[in-house]
Amino acid sequence: MPGIQQIFFLPPMAVARLGGSDQPLDSFNWIEDPSLHGAGKTVIDPAVTLEVQQDGSVRPFMPGTIQFRDGNLMRPTAPFLELWARVSGVQELQPLTTALLSQNQATLANVSYTVTAANRKAARRTGDEACAYTATIAVVGNDHAAHPLAASSIGPRPLVSPDRPIPLGSFQVIRPASAAEFNVNLDTLRVRYTPARGEVYGAPGAVNGTDQETGRSFEMVPAVNRILNSDATWITYNADETRFDNPEPADTYDGADDSTRQELSFGVVDDTCDVIIEAVVVVNSTVRLSAVARVFCGPPDFAPDRRPFVSLADELIDRDPPANETPESLDDALQRVGDFFQRAYETASLANVDAMRDRSLSGQRASPFAPATTLNDSMTERDPLFDQTENLNSRPTTHERLPYASVAHAVHEPLADLEDLALFLRTNADKVKRIVRPPFGAFSDLAESVDASAAPNPDHRDPRNDRDNLFDMRMPPYMRDADASPLSITRRQYRTLMDVVQRLQAQPAAPVSGAAPVADAAPAAEPPQTPVRKHVRRVAKRRGLQ
Repeated sequence: MPGIQQIFFLPPMAVARLGGSDQPLDSFNWIEDPSLHGAGKTVIDPAVTLEVQQDGSVRPFMPGTIQFRDGNLMRPTAPFLELWARVSGVQELQPLTTALLSQNQATLANVSYTVTAANRKAARRTGDEACAYTATIAVVGNDHAAHPLAASSIGPRPLVSPDRPIPLGSFQVIRPASAAEFNVNLDTLRVRYTPARGEVYGAPGAVNGTDQETGRSFEMVPAVNRILNSDATWITYNADETRFDNPEPADTYDGADDSTRQELSFGVVDDTCDVIIEAVVVVNSTVRLSAVARVFCGPPDFAPDRRPFVSLADELIDRDPPANETPESLDDALQRVGDFFQRAYETASLANVDAMRDRSLSGQRASPFAPATTLNDSMTERDPLFDQTENLNSRPTTHERLPYASVAHAVHEPLADLEDLALFLRTNADKVKRIVRPPFGAFSDLAESVDASAAPNPDHRDPRNDRDNLFDMRMPPYMRDADASPLSITRRQYRTLMDVVQRLQAQPAAPVSGAAPVADAAPAAEPPQTPVRKHVRRVAKRRGLQ
């Protein structure tokens, strides 16, 4: 009998996205456009989707199209999470099914879930725990109804009253079935988190606001959602550094840009949240096993067919790389770098580089170390990194309102093609080294003491170095990280890119006439086998030319 030793959630973390529609978003994958004139760009492709039935079971189906909204209401992204198990005598993880539970003297009644959803943003800013709002529920494994997560606050001056809670979505245990459809095992234990609708809440005084740029008046919070406590600390928050330990950037709350109110918070919050799901399974009457998963709930994706150049997967593997990695061939490494540059192009196609440049450089001081860091000089002919051979950075004209965004598109578009990218990396090694902003170093990379005014290390940044905290045109240009510092790619991405650039320089060298062969000389690397090279080799082989 296979004994259950451990249980896991797969995936262990998921992203949910708010939406006001009652119909969740169907599943899709990212693929390269297969059409004749698609040019290999990323498009979305429908994938097998699970539809929850009235009894809590699911029906797999393949959607014909992907619909993101119903009228003006966005469809929420509501992730499923599955329970899997490590079983004695079996190397691979196994889905936790009712059949496997039965083999270990357990039923759905021996499975329980504890779900906690919380929004702590106001509490983080104010330092007052009474400004956090949380919902916690417990659900047994044979209860297949959807359970709401109604969040409230505790403390002497609670922001959200238990009598008028803020909905943070719902949680449902899926009813298993002894069947399989579309290669989906319906007997696997699953749960689903459905996020909230994407609404804002405020105190009774959060009625109307004025846009500081246009002067237009707007309704801040619908009347039905003006339910917050007017005496809560959040209503008096103003990012005063003498009173509050502010995050960076500190100006990301409603009221931060209103100088007429001394940047006093409007006291507005939303229904985004973080969710922790804990599952407990009791097998063989006495053995207690547990698993934990997290769900991050945010706003709808602005451009779902565009991929970020730094993904959640990139961040995780950068922090926790495999213990033993097989050395990667140049072809495989170039494919990975090519995918990265495709994602960079997809991001650049959405970015208003002109606005980001103005925001990042306005008021920033000059630095004696290149590249330029001021609004007048950065990404102009006065910038050492400016490409004087290709005058892409023309001045604004009547027909080009966003010249810097146009430059970003023009520069990144050819590099999204693997052939052009390989040529560029092979012939511009020094430029690539200078144009890509290095990431912050790991602790093991950093010196014990640093002169803040010293020249920066070219291989990694140090948060104690003044120049390393200034914005410039290095890639990604003018983009702001979560702590308001200049954004960079991950250490792993940076090392992979520089390694590929170095390996591309090792080309076969012509022998010197009369020179003796060097016995220990390493063989020169072959050019990378890009898709075009591979196709040419196949054609040549068929025609007997090889």
